[in-house]
Parts: sequence; structure tokens; C-alpha cells
Amino acid sequence: MTHSLYLKFVWFTLITMIISSLTSFFVMNTYYHQFVKKENDKKNAAIAAEMSAYLEGLNSDQLSDAFEMLGASGYQLYVEDQSGSGSFYGGEYRDKTLPKEVISSVIDGEVYHGMRDYPRETFVTGFFANELKNSVGVPLEADGTKYALFIRPNIGLLFGELRFLFGGLGIGLFLLSIFGMIIVARKLIHPITHLTSVTKKMAAESFDEPINISRRDEIGQLAESFDAMRVQIKQLMTKRKEFVNNVSHDIQSPLHTIQSYLALLNKPDVTKEEQFAYQKIIHQETSRLSELTKQLLALTVLDESLALQEQKLLSINKQWLDTINRNRWKLEEKEMSLSHSLKAEDIKGNATLLQTVWENLLNNAVKYSEEGGSIHIETDNNEHQVTIIIRDEGIGMSEDERKQAFERFYRADKARTRKTEGTGLGLSIVKKIVKLHHGSISIESEPLKGTSITISLPKG
Repeated sequence: MTHSLYLKFVWFTLITMIISSLTSFFVMNTYYHQFVKKENDKKNAAIAAEMSAYLEGLNSDQLSDAFEMLGASGYQLYVEDQSGSGSFYGGEYRDKTLPKEVISSVIDGEVYHGMRDYPRETFVTGFFANELKNSVGVPLEADGTKYALFIRPNIGLLFGELRFLFGGLGIGLFLLSIFGMIIVARKLIHPITHLTSVTKKMAAESFDEPINISRRDEIGQLAESFDAMRVQIKQLMTKRKEFVNNVSHDIQSPLHTIQSYLALLNKPDVTKEEQFAYQKIIHQETSRLSELTKQLLALTVLDESLALQEQKLLSINKQWLDTINRNRWKLEEKEMSLSHSLKAEDIKGNATLLQTVWENLLNNAVKYSEEGGSIHIETDNNEHQVTIIIRDEGIGMSEDERKQAFERFYRADKARTRKTEGTGLGLSIVKKIVKLHHGSISIESEPLKGTSITISLPKG
């Protein structure tokens, strides 16, 4: 693919150079025929007239030497007298044909404008056509004899050395252009080659090779974006592996517990008290599995659908009162107190999703609080948004734990939470739902002093 792009670039540049050269040639050729040719004819006709005026004062013996001198000075001359005898000076014409009536008309006093009237040519401009008819003719009378004098510049003599100079310059420029084009092509294609190599390694799940391309152009911007994407994919792959490991562990652990206690229940010498205790543990583990699958399903739904559906006007305060009433037994079980100050106005949102947020927040506050602790819930509002704050006096979080609290499957130090293990998905779900409602969530916490979670939701 890289070689193909490289060759395409080279061929494209070559074709562009050829088309540009041909276009320039045709444009200049047209310009010559439209504007330059008449002026060139006029200028050479004036020179021919001056030559004629100079030659008219010479005798027949001097004319031949004068013609030789003029021919050597850079002009091709053809002279024909009234008897039809003609001679060439200053270089041969490639095409010597010229109608007799033209020669006769010039001898009779007319001026021949062959350069002006030379037929339009596509590939050879009139300036370079070395033909007798592409000349100017003026009458000449010297020493009692009438002549027709035809002249044109001797291009071969005038540009003989320059032809090699310009030819060598043209070839040199062409070769240098090709060489420079190849270097530029390599510089342009090399970063793409490097990107292709890194992409192939990424396809094999190898994300460690950085993209070392330091440029300020579009390719540099592409490389910078690509490297950022590489880092993000690497992080996502790491999180995916952690996600799978965590799910596997969190499912395997209760299943193993259930299997162990089912085996104990099948023993013949198990007492009724032991059966009751074993059944209670199995029930707790199945509830844990059920909660985990429910949370995983909620995350999957939220990941796949980023648009809120079934939004309606709802009362945050009523939702909180319902949540408190449903979970009052948990508070009583740990002999905890709960106070609230509910002043928020109604907002537009998804009632089911927001109810999930309140359930998770209250469950966490109870779960991570000691027996006899207290919880305070506060809702308020301003012109544009409502604010929900839930505070507890629980075990709190360190700074590192607070920063990672919203990550999936993250749980605080197990040494401090061994009695309250959860799925590690609750706050991830809370943050996702809040973001779907275009809101924000923040945590303030200190170890052994409690945690305060603040949520802001727009009213509209």
C-alpha cells in the first residue's frame, strides 16, 4: 500500500509537470500568434527597409560583399534580381519554396509580410519555422538593377550556443525536480508508513509503540491524534480486561459459596439450625448475584443508549421520600438516623433512572456507615438547576479512593470494607445517569469522617 501511494505520488507529479509544460507551450504559442507575430513582422520589415536603403548606394561589385556581411551578422538573406537569378546568404533555408508571383510583386515595389501571414502552427511557432515564406521581403534597386530582398533572423546562429545552454538548463531542472520530488515523496510517505506499522501492531493488540512523528503540518496533526487514540485504546483494553476479570471474580465467588453450602446441606447430620443458617447464606449470595447482574444490565443499557427516553416532569422530593420509606428497614437494622431538608422544585427527567441514582446513593451511605451513624439528605434549587446532597458519617475515603470512586468495579480498601462488599458498579451507574441528564456529580470525603456527594441537575 505504501509503495503504491509512493508511486502514485511520483506519477501524479510527473504527469502534472508534463501537463503544465504542454499547457504553457500552447499558451505561449497562442500568445505569439495573437500578439507577437505581427510586431515581429513589423520589426523585421523595418530592418529590411534599412538594409535596402543602405544597399541602394552600392555598385554591383560591392553588393555581394555587403550581402555576405549582412548574412554573417545574424540574418538569412535571399536575393533575386529581375532576371530570376537568386542567391542565399547567411545560412540555408530548410524550405526554399516561394511563389514566383510573390517575388515579382516585391521586385515591383510591394512589401512581403511572410512572418505576419505565416500559417498558424500548433507545435512549431512561426518564429522558429526556417522557411523562405516565413520571411519579410522588400524591393531593392542598386546599380540600375531591381532586386527582391527577403530576410529573416538566423535562429541557428543567434541561439546556437544558447540552445545548448538552455537545453542543459532544462534537463538539469527536470532532473533536479525529479530528485527533489522523490525526496519530498519519501518525507511525506514515511510518516504514513510508520502509522501503518503501528496500526498493524495495534491490530495485534500491541499498543506500546509510540508514534514518533514531530511535524506541524496536517500529517503531524494526524499523528498526534492517532497517538492519542492509541493511548485511549490501550487504556480501554486494560479496562476491558479488568472488567472481565472483575466480573468473573464477582460471579465466581458467590457461586463457589453457594455450591459449598449446598454440599453442606446435603450432609445427613446437618441440624435444622445449621440448615437455616446455610439457607440464609445461600439466599444472601443469590441476592448478591442478582444485584450484580442487575447492575451489569443497567450499565449495558446506559452504554448502548446515550439518549434519554420517557422524560417527564417529576418530583425529586417525592422520589427521595419513597426511597427512604423503602429502605427504612436497613436504617433500623443498623440503628441509624436519617434527616432531610427537601426543597427542590420539579424537574424534567427519566423517573426510573433517577430513582436508581437515589437508591444507589442511599444504599452506599448505609453500607459504609457504622451502626448508630446518621445520614442527612438535602435538596434545593436556583433559577437553572436543582442540587441534591447526601451526607453520611461513615468510613469515608482517601484522596486516591475518591478519585477512583466512579470507576467500574472499584472498591475501597477491602480491609476496611470487608463486611460491606458490593459490586463496585453503583457509583459508575450513578455518574452515567447524571451525565445523561446533563448534570454533574462531585464527592467530598475524609477517612473516618464521612462522605458528602453533591449532584446538580438542570431544570429544563
